[in-house]
Amino acid sequence: MHTDHQPFPAARFIKEIGRGVKGARSMTREDAALLYGAMLEGRVSDLELGAILLAMRIKGESVEELAGFMDAAERSFAPLPSPPGEFAPVLIPSYNGARKLANLTPLLALLLAREGVPVLVHGVRSDPGRVTTAEILFEM
Repeated sequence: MHTDHQPFPAARFIKEIGRGVKGARSMTREDAALLYGAMLEGRVSDLELGAILLAMRIKGESVEELAGFMDAAERSFAPLPSPPGEFAPVLIPSYNGARKLANLTPLLALLLAREGVPVLVHGVRSDPGRVTTAEILFEM
């Protein structure tokens, strides 16, 4: 991870990935890690970031690119110590909420916690037309 905040020149990456579905070329794992690392550090301009995201949406990600993105993401993570205890923490993503069926994510989290399993539920607070896990837990 870079410690400087110099703008990152992304034009050469955009030139390769921004050629449409049939003309775009995949980045190497190393280039993908370099680009994504700069994106995570906020060193890519908003205009270039928009071009990169749009190009990747049209092109799709290769396995090598995804591996590079993971390399950059892992380098940016601050390690967290595991809490002491018998169980490893369980992370539960909850972003969609429920429209017609019951949202059972809070029940799952509470049952795990009752058994001594550390639980972290992450997601959105509200989602129009849906009942979110956060709303359920707030009402409890």
